[in-house]
Amino acid sequence: MEFVVIALFAAGALTPAFARLLDSVAYRNRASGKAEIIRAKRATREVPELTASVKRGKRRG
Repeated sequence: MEFVVIALFAAGALTPAFARLLDSVAYRNRASGKAEIIRAKRATREVPELTASVKRGKRRG
């Protein structure tokens, strides 16, 4: 009986921390996904401009 009480107490004490951890992971995943979408949009938008503005000829260096 004592083991059950200790297990329930430990589970009750760790539940809020575990919930915050899951929220943090979910927030980071959403932020990472949004950043990836922004990078992809920027990359597709910059490709035509980049190829048009590149100078051809000998490299200096």
